[in-house]
Amino acid sequence: MKNIRLKTWWTILRVIIGLGLIVFLLWRLDLQKILAAMGGMKLHFLVYGTIAYLFFIIVSAWRWQVLLDYKKFDIRFPRTVVIYFIATFFNNLLPTTIGGDVMRVYYSMGKRRADAFATVLVDRILGFVGLFIFALGAVLYLMIRQRQTEFLLFTVIGLAAIIFITYLFFSQRAYDLLSVYVKKVTVFRLGERLNRIHEATIDFGGAWWTIIVCLIQSILIQGFLALAPYIVMKGMGIGNIGIVPFLVYVPIINVVSMIPISFNALGVREYFYILLLGRVNVSAEAAVAISLVSFFLYFVLSLTGFLCFIFYRKKIPVKQKEA
Repeated sequence: MKNIRLKTWWTILRVIIGLGLIVFLLWRLDLQKILAAMGGMKLHFLVYGTIAYLFFIIVSAWRWQVLLDYKKFDIRFPRTVVIYFIATFFNNLLPTTIGGDVMRVYYSMGKRRADAFATVLVDRILGFVGLFIFALGAVLYLMIRQRQTEFLLFTVIGLAAIIFITYLFFSQRAYDLLSVYVKKVTVFRLGERLNRIHEATIDFGGAWWTIIVCLIQSILIQGFLALAPYIVMKGMGIGNIGIVPFLVYVPIINVVSMIPISFNALGVREYFYILLLGRVNVSAEAAVAISLVSFFLYFVLSLTGFLCFIFYRKKIPVKQKEA
């Protein structure tokens, strides 16, 4: 009960921080210019931006499908896409992305809960690896072309940490070094559950082709995430800026947005849009407008997951054979 209360208060605090940051930014900036930028958005560019996010979700579902196929889950891709839409909706609805992951496990597990959890966990890990690889390319570009290194250390540490975690789960030798301590964790049977997850995950240790395909998909996913706000900017008719700054800065923004400061990175994301797009002469008001409209498009698209949840919730769960 104490942990639940702490999580509840932490969620409320994050919501307050996010709203406070947004109010502070709107107070410091010219609200009329922000509204004007949004109001000048051309409708067909909104459609194009939504399509970019749609491809992001489809490729993300495809990456998970590759892992499901490797584990021999009898789930077809259209059903995987529907499940992923439901997960996306719950990611936006709940304070953390864990809610969406829980839905993916629930709708795919059948009698193979550990295997289903393993595919979602590996999907998450490889997604983070792809993000940090893309972000590292971005910061190296900034270092070489503009001699800016302020994000380099953070990105390198993040990439090193996620690679270590990946190696820990995929390598039996590495896990054996810690298994003695893991077995001693008896709270909520956590040690036992971690061992079962590791046993389900270790299969991916030799699946190099599968891992490479997923990493390529992860990098492609980051490209779509950068393309969408670029399309939004073009729809607002802001400046004569190419897509390169978005390919460089949006992955950095995505990495920073992972820090659980506010609910759905509200306010934090907008601040870094201002900070980074300002380097290519995008005004603070325009940067906030781009960020808010982009998030709005993604959120509206995620509502498709709500419809899937309502109309297909009794049809999606599948019974898998015992592994």
